[in-house]
Amino acid sequence: MSKLPGSLDVQFMRRAIALAMRGRGAVEPNPMVGCVIVGSDGQVIGQGFHQVFGGPHAEPQAIASCTQSPRGATAYVTLEPCCHTDKKTPPCVPAVIAAGLARVVVGCNDPNPPVAGRGVRLLREAGIRVDEGVLGPQCRQLIAPFTARIVHRRPYVTLKWARSADGKVAGAAGRRVQISNEASRRLVHELRARCDAILVGVNTVLADDPLLTARGVARMRPLLRVVLDSRLRMPLTARVLEGGGVLVFCTSAASPDRAEALRQRGAEVIGLSAGDGARVPLDAVLAELHRRNVMHLLVEPGPTLAAAFVAANLADRAWVFRSPRVLGEAGAPSAIALDWPAVAAVDVAGDTLVEYLNPASAVYCCAEASADIAKVLGCAAGG
Repeated sequence: MSKLPGSLDVQFMRRAIALAMRGRGAVEPNPMVGCVIVGSDGQVIGQGFHQVFGGPHAEPQAIASCTQSPRGATAYVTLEPCCHTDKKTPPCVPAVIAAGLARVVVGCNDPNPPVAGRGVRLLREAGIRVDEGVLGPQCRQLIAPFTARIVHRRPYVTLKWARSADGKVAGAAGRRVQISNEASRRLVHELRARCDAILVGVNTVLADDPLLTARGVARMRPLLRVVLDSRLRMPLTARVLEGGGVLVFCTSAASPDRAEALRQRGAEVIGLSAGDGARVPLDAVLAELHRRNVMHLLVEPGPTLAAAFVAANLADRAWVFRSPRVLGEAGAPSAIALDWPAVAAVDVAGDTLVEYLNPASAVYCCAEASADIAKVLGCAAGG
């Protein structure tokens, strides 16, 4: 039986986490998973990760890649091997047993009720040694979007904005200005392509007239565009209405005629009851997006909407582009202050993209950047 020292367990689990992150944006609504197989001599003989939704999982990928027989080896897998059959691919537990592995090191248990604990139990019943919880918080953070969907029945929410060196997010009176550089703006499209939906408030539509698309990058699945517009003030000529795939949330106080006009432009309009009679309720929006299988929601907010998500504790992460440019306009709106820990940063041709995690989030597990933005995007210093 393969038995490696604890420090090596950590080393190989980190490698499995890094592998798993290569599936970001392609495996959803499944979780990212990585697997490393190590022989009794401590050498890696196989590895794999879940590459695309509907494709083979990490464990069979790793087993198939082995350069020698995996019999008697140790597998390091970030998530408990699956054992249920109500899915697109065969369960992984039988493949692990058939491969003759002697030991399986599991980062974290699967929160999905049909699996939760059953995969580990079946492995042990087959005589395989199972050690759990190696880099457990990091592995749970890795699957935070999956946990948000399965357990909390809402999307994982990432806020994204750019701010100047003096803390501004727009010009005076909300005037649109380019704060981040061209490399950062290109990177935004990569970030969008890894999400299921993009959400903005109507003030962003009125000020910027955005398309809210992921341009110039490969995208694995449709991208839903969402606008919060309590009174339906969005112009019928807004660019976001081009091409369909737009969901508009309003309150019940909005004009039915205006709603019908937007539907004629191809938008889907949903009226929600607002507790204060003024704003679209964010929790109801997230519940509806969950119903539509949105797992990762990117919110590109102005300061008011950003503050609302943070105050309601409905945001899990923030991506903030910090520009060295000084705007120098005293009347310009300022970015909200975040007291969340910064877990990763990458230089983007002079801008700095900083990733923050919300420690009060229901799916927060670890301040260590298991979803490190620099690694996920493969960014090099200088953009």
